[in-house]
Order: sequence, then C-alpha cells, then structure tokens
Amino acid sequence: MSTDRKNQANQLARECIVTALMQLLKEKPLSAISISELTQRAGVSRMTYYRNYQSKEDIFSSYLDEALAHYQREARELSLDRQIYDSANLFHCFSYFEKHKEFLDSLFKSGLGHLLLTAISKYIIEAWYKPEDGIETYYGLQAFAGALYNLYISWSSNGSKETPAELVNLLQSIAPHTHNT
Repeated sequence: MSTDRKNQANQLARECIVTALMQLLKEKPLSAISISELTQRAGVSRMTYYRNYQSKEDIFSSYLDEALAHYQREARELSLDRQIYDSANLFHCFSYFEKHKEFLDSLFKSGLGHLLLTAISKYIIEAWYKPEDGIETYYGLQAFAGALYNLYISWSSNGSKETPAELVNLLQSIAPHTHNT
C-alpha cells in the first residue's frame, strides 16, 4: 500500500474514532467509555486506536491540533492574519466554532474545555504577538483569547442561537478595541 493510501486510511480511522467518541459521549461520561467499546463503535481495531492515541483524552488533543492547523491554513489563504479584531477574521473564528460545535461541546462535556482555551491562546500568540510588542500587547492578546473562549461557552450554553455574523457584532460592541493588535 502506498504511503498516500496509508495516510488516507489512517486519517479515515482517526475520523471514525472521533465520531464514535462523540456518539458515545451522548450516552455516557468519558470515564465510562471503554477502549473496546470505542473501537467497536468506530469500526477499527484496538491496534489502530493505540497506533494513533495514548488515551481517550488524546483524541480530543489530536483533533484540536488538526482543526487548529486547518484553521491557520485557511486564515493565511484568506489573508485574515492582519488584524485580530477585523470582522472577517472574527467571522472566520466563529464560523469555525459553529462548524466544530458538536466536537467542542463533547470536549466540554468531558471536562476538557481547557484544551480549547489552550489552543486559542496558542494560536493567537503565535499569529499576532511579536516580542517587541511588549507585555501590554501580550496580556491584551491573552485577554482576547479568554474572551473568545468564554463567548463560545456562553453561546453554546445559550442554545447557539446567534449566527457567526451576530457574534462578531456582539464581540465588537462589547469589547471595542482602541489600538491595533
């Protein structure tokens, strides 16, 4: 089997495992889900699971890493990395939250919501912070990461009624920026 086909098969197996985990989390808590049950639901072998993950929590971390890498590629392609408060940039962010809502809700349900905050903070610092910017900018970016994280939690727990465009307007009205970040 060619390397490309192996990678595609492995990616498909990983997607099946993530989907199976989200389905099982609708039925029971993460701690009650066995690896055997997860692999059976995913239609993959235990060997495939252990080739990709060390723990059930690792499924969430890996998926977030992949989603963040995809998000970063899209942002670069769309030239959204110029201004953090730009409407197009925020719309892209909230659209991504909406697209991955089921996964993110599963993450929170499992008590692993901090992984999202870590991913958001990491991305924002890597994308917009330069050491010469100073500590005020650094803390401002960290506060912005926290605002995105908390806005997602509130939006989700409130039934996700607002569209990404409405979330952009809300964030820009409640946290107006006074300088370019």
